[in-house]
Amino acid sequence: MTKTKDPELTAKEQQLLDLLAKDGKCAIKEISTTMDISASGVVDLAQQIGDKGISIWKNGKELYLGSTQVEAAPEDVVIKSNELKVGFIADTILGSKYEQPTALCQAFQIAEHEGVDLMIHLGVSAGKPTPAKKDEFHKLTAKEQIAYIVANYPKSPKFKTRFISGHHDMQWRKDKTAVNILAEVCAQRDDLLYKGDWQANFRLRRSLGADIRWPVLKAAYHGGDDTPYSKSYPVQGFAENLVQDVEDLFADDMSDIVAVAGQGVFCDLSGGKIEHLFSMPGIRMVSPSVMKKKRRSVVPTIGLAILTIKFDKDGNFFVTKKGYPLSSIKRDYSEKISDDEAAVKKLNDDERAVINLLEDSPKSLGEISQALNRSNKSVVDIIASLQKKGMAIKEPQAGDAAKTYRLLIIPKSKFKASKINFADYFHTTLEEGAVSDTHFGHHSELLEILHGAYDVFAKRGIKRVNHGGDITNGPPKHAEHLNGEVREFRATALTNDVIALYPAVEGITTDAIAGDHDRWFQDMTGYDLLDQVAKVRKDIVYRGVQQGEKQQDRFITLLRHYNWGTGYARSYKPQQVIEDGILKEMDKEAALYRGKVVIVLSGGGHVFCAMLYKGIIFILLPCLQGKTGFITGLGKLSDVGFIIYSITHNKSGILTRFSIEFFDRGAEALALVRQKTLQREQKRLDALKVGLTHLKKT
Repeated sequence: MTKTKDPELTAKEQQLLDLLAKDGKCAIKEISTTMDISASGVVDLAQQIGDKGISIWKNGKELYLGSTQVEAAPEDVVIKSNELKVGFIADTILGSKYEQPTALCQAFQIAEHEGVDLMIHLGVSAGKPTPAKKDEFHKLTAKEQIAYIVANYPKSPKFKTRFISGHHDMQWRKDKTAVNILAEVCAQRDDLLYKGDWQANFRLRRSLGADIRWPVLKAAYHGGDDTPYSKSYPVQGFAENLVQDVEDLFADDMSDIVAVAGQGVFCDLSGGKIEHLFSMPGIRMVSPSVMKKKRRSVVPTIGLAILTIKFDKDGNFFVTKKGYPLSSIKRDYSEKISDDEAAVKKLNDDERAVINLLEDSPKSLGEISQALNRSNKSVVDIIASLQKKGMAIKEPQAGDAAKTYRLLIIPKSKFKASKINFADYFHTTLEEGAVSDTHFGHHSELLEILHGAYDVFAKRGIKRVNHGGDITNGPPKHAEHLNGEVREFRATALTNDVIALYPAVEGITTDAIAGDHDRWFQDMTGYDLLDQVAKVRKDIVYRGVQQGEKQQDRFITLLRHYNWGTGYARSYKPQQVIEDGILKEMDKEAALYRGKVVIVLSGGGHVFCAMLYKGIIFILLPCLQGKTGFITGLGKLSDVGFIIYSITHNKSGILTRFSIEFFDRGAEALALVRQKTLQREQKRLDALKVGLTHLKKT
């Protein structure tokens, strides 16, 4: 590539540049004083430098060099009622041939329909093309991408959009001609607000009073075109980096909600040190250069996410995360003749067929002939007729034996999407509850929390609850009973316990599978404990040993109980199960699964993780068992709680919305186990005292 010459600057221009170079920014007032020129003169001088190719942009009362990495001050978001809805969009790569402008417009329609109050967009532009990748772009320069985004980015009358620079945006900031592309865009649009690079904090306040700590939302970009196989791994690592010291856990600016872009999939990892942690999908297709990478991202989930944050009268807040998958369109960046109704009306049936074929991809003369069932001569005549009507069809090049025809592709002049009919789009919804790993018989069983879960289900109108296995702790296969951790391990006694103690709520049916602990009775004696329970408890439907399934309308729910182990990356094994098991099964039984929404509920992991991966909703269920000696020995702490999930499909059976609410009961579980341990210890001491008193008497 040709090396560009440094621009020639006047003495005043160089002085201003030197002032900015110290910290990458400087207050206009300070520059005015130092250079002895007016504030408006400072801005004019910065514009002169910009005209020479060195980007300087104005943010409030400061000037910034285009190369400066910007950390914006936290934004106070004042909530007028008790509810706030925040939309999230990521990785739109605008200016790339793999952008998805139709999906972007649909995302804005959905956000407006769902009542979003503000939108946050992380990673906007296509970035800077390299010689090897330039064919993947239709806008090659920063100036072209800025103009394209300014002219086409959707504008909502209901909310403003915050831009945060991501991986591709920052590619424009690496040399002397660095440009802060998002700052330049936002300077030309009053509905777009620039919130810095990589991350920004938003303080969610019911008032501006300084005496109350309100929750902090962090929106961050962490990733790029290279990403490890496990989609949760970088997100978990990012969250861990937010806690550098134990004191950070109690700091006023500690993030309560963290939304991470850059991984391309929706993955909810809430319940850890960050109370609400999730990664968001992107709105892009994967380019050939990314597909060739050894460490490449999978084809991302296309869509948006919306957070609903509700406050009660005491200031406590509750978060619901919803995902909205969207469909990709090949070459969506280009104008399509087939979308122009007036132009299409002027064509005959054969001409329309040729246009549809060429819009899909270049075609040889033979391919067109075969598709139309017409002779080569007729096809040539049809193409000649189209060319006379103004259709830009390129003739085969010299030496092209296949005689390939190509339709000249013109980038869209305006983003657009058909208006969504939301009655059909959000047509049918399934809402159910789920619990798992209750381990009846272990001293760490949490019957109080289990019954509390069913109280929540009843209050929410849930009619169906799923149990992911290990209802009981099973027989003494481990040595837990020798350590005094087990309350009961006999089959008959445990059967009676489940029948008597498992919640029975009028109107609620529980679908349950046996876990590996429950199965041990079968392995040892052939006794199927849950089969016996279900014969007595008619509100419990037994679905099988470690796997079961049910179909309701167009929803297929797969209940599974895997022996997960204790790996670090939470999404690793769910991804493997989808890739190596469920997708293969769906391929073999295509007729059963086509047009259906598939939900996988998996027990056995004792951790929470929910993701949409390759069109399948996979939920790793938290447990309802407190701290045990086994888990403590591993240096870990289980996720304790239960979930309510809601899944919606459109009139055609395509997934259009989903949410998973995790009710974290970890703090209650620790308190209960501690209390019960103390009670058992006190009973032991009391019994010892009685024994000693008896010995003294005798």
